[in-house]
Amino acid sequence: MGVPGTLQMNRRIRQQLIRSALGGTMVALAIVAAFQSPASASNGVELNGVSLQARSRGGADVAVGDSALSQIDNPAALSLAPRRRDFIAFTNQTVFPTVDWRGPLDSSRSDRRIIPLADFGYANSDDDRWSWGVAFHSRCGLATQYNYRPLLMPWREVRAGTDAKNVNFSFNAAYKVTDQFSIGAGIRAEVVTAEFRKPLAIADIKFGRGYAYGIGFDLGAHYRPTDKLSFGIAYRSPTWATDLAGGAATASIMGLPSIRLGDANIDQIRLPQRVSIGAAYDLTSWCKLVAEAPWITYRNSTWRNLVVATDVPLDWRVQMPLGYADQYVFIIGADLKLDENWTLGVGYNHGTNPIRRTHLNPVGSVLNRDDISVGIRYSRENWWVGAGYIIGLPQRMSGSGWSKIPLGIDYAHSEIRQMQQSLIAGFGISW
Repeated sequence: MGVPGTLQMNRRIRQQLIRSALGGTMVALAIVAAFQSPASASNGVELNGVSLQARSRGGADVAVGDSALSQIDNPAALSLAPRRRDFIAFTNQTVFPTVDWRGPLDSSRSDRRIIPLADFGYANSDDDRWSWGVAFHSRCGLATQYNYRPLLMPWREVRAGTDAKNVNFSFNAAYKVTDQFSIGAGIRAEVVTAEFRKPLAIADIKFGRGYAYGIGFDLGAHYRPTDKLSFGIAYRSPTWATDLAGGAATASIMGLPSIRLGDANIDQIRLPQRVSIGAAYDLTSWCKLVAEAPWITYRNSTWRNLVVATDVPLDWRVQMPLGYADQYVFIIGADLKLDENWTLGVGYNHGTNPIRRTHLNPVGSVLNRDDISVGIRYSRENWWVGAGYIIGLPQRMSGSGWSKIPLGIDYAHSEIRQMQQSLIAGFGISW
C-alpha cells in the first residue's frame, strides 16, 4: 500500500478511536448523572466560558483565543487572529435548571425551567500590530420561582423566587508586541437588574424590579514560546455600580394585605473581580490540550452581602447576606480534530464551594460544582457553525439549623437540590 493509502487508513483509525471514546464518555456521563451522590458544594453564579469553542472544552479560553468572543475573557486574544480580516461570532446558551426546595413544612420545585443567554463579538485586525473589537456578554442569569408555604404561615402559599440578570458591553484593543507576545485591555459597561420575593418568618417580602449601571476594565496577555505551546493570563476588575434602584418594597404580615414600604434599592452594587491563568499545548496535529485556573473574588462583592434600603418612614436598611466566598475553578479540556473540517471539544470544570450552610438561600444559592461539556463544530475557510451540551452534575445542600439571614427560619431547616443542563449553539463569519 502506498503512503497516501496509509495516511488515509491512519486517519480512519484515529476518527474511529475518537468516536469510540466519545461514545464511552457519553455513556459514563449518563450513568454518573443518574447515580451521582449529591454533595454540599457550589459553582457560583457565572457561566463557564463565553464562546462555543470555550464552553465545549469546559470554559478554558485565555490561552487559546480562537473566536471573536475570546476578547471577553482575554483582550489580548484579539492579536491572535489572521491579519487584515474582520470577524464576528455569536453564541447562545439555553440553561435548563432543575431546582427542588424542601422546607420544614412544605416542598416545591422551581417553575423557572428555561434561562436563555446570548453573546456577540466583533473583531477587526486591519493593522499589522493593533487589533480591536466590541462585544456583548450575558455574564449571568439567575431565576427561581416556587409556590411555598412558610413554617409560621402554614395557611398561606407564597410565590417566592428571584429573577436577576447581568449583561455587559465592552470595547477591547490588543497590541502585538512581538510575533510571540501580545497584550490587551478593555473597558466595559454593565447593567444589572433584579427582583425577588421571599418569606422571612411571619412576613412575605417583595422587592420590585430595579436596575444598576456600572463600569469596569479588563487586562490580558498571551505568550506563545513555541508553535505548540501557549500561555494566557487575564484580569477582570470589579464592577463598580450605582445602587440597584427603581423598584418598590412591599410586605405582607401573617397573610394580611400587602403594605407598601416605599421605594427600595440595593446599596452599592459591586460585582466580583476575576484572575485567570491558562495553558494550551498541541499534543499532536489533531489534539490540543488546554488547562485553566480562574479565581473569582465573591468575598468582596454584593454576592457576599447585599443591603436592602427603603425610604419610608426612615432610612431603613436590612442586610440580606448571600454568603458567597471566593471561588477557585479548575478546568481541563481538549480540541480533537476529526478531519480538516470537523472538530470535537470536550471539557471538565470543577469549582470549589463558595456557599456556606449558614447562608443557604433557596431563591439565590447556586450549587453547581462539576460541569462536563461536549461540543462539535464544522469549519470552512471563512465561517464555522457548531452546537454542544453541558451538564452540571446533581448537588444537594442542607441548612445548618440556624441561618445568618435575618428571620430566615425556613432557610435554616431547608434542603435544596439542583441539577443543570445546557444546550449551546453558535456560528462565526470572517471576511
